[in-house]
Amino acid sequence: MTSFRIEQMFLYPVKSLGGMAVQEAQITPSGSLRGDREWLVTRPDGSMLWQGDIPRMALLSAQLEMDRLVLRDAEGRPGPLPEIASDSPVMVEQEGYQLPGFDQGDAVASWLGSCLGAACRLVRLGEQAHRWGGLNPVHAVSTVSLAALNARLAERGESAIAVERFRPNIVLSGNHAAFAEEAARALDFGPAALDLREPCVRCELPNISLEDASRQKQPLKLIGAMSRERSTARPASFGTYCTARGAVLRVGMST
Repeated sequence: MTSFRIEQMFLYPVKSLGGMAVQEAQITPSGSLRGDREWLVTRPDGSMLWQGDIPRMALLSAQLEMDRLVLRDAEGRPGPLPEIASDSPVMVEQEGYQLPGFDQGDAVASWLGSCLGAACRLVRLGEQAHRWGGLNPVHAVSTVSLAALNARLAERGESAIAVERFRPNIVLSGNHAAFAEEAARALDFGPAALDLREPCVRCELPNISLEDASRQKQPLKLIGAMSRERSTARPASFGTYCTARGAVLRVGMST
């Protein structure tokens, strides 16, 4: 019998910065996880910055501590606390969508700029960041699928890839075939569920090292080759996008 279990959970308060492991997460009315990707690093003109632009973003971390956003540099030193610079929203561009947000002040912007080597701003979007149909709110990957990928990497003499390189919200384990999550329509955990929307077409982020932010050759090339072998896949896909239902998702929940 096919089964899925929530093995690990992660939130990424700031899009493209390092995240935090959690044991549970509240589900918002829009189907996202509360606290996930509610902040955005932008250029001064409001356009989004991500690791594809500045790989060093992978070395910074963002955590929620007592509902406050705490940023840390590559050495773990905390940055200034964000603050709302104005009651008037600013417009930012995220993946082709124009969204209103609130600038978080000059101090944290200056700190981020010094860490990243580029002028930037930090903007809080809040839960509205996930209320647009084109933005997929939850990302799940399977340890079984990851094991299949790492086995193929080993055959090529390549190093194994850690699950964190894929920036998942939900890490699934269980008694299921590799890539079974691509064909599933929903995972019912009882008091909560995940509606699986579409395979996640990978960008270059899994190729960026979390140790030194260098660009690697794998696993994206192999992901593309393996995707061509599966009818359920899209080009270079690994993992799946989801919408959550219910009140809370917890580590240990199973179908």
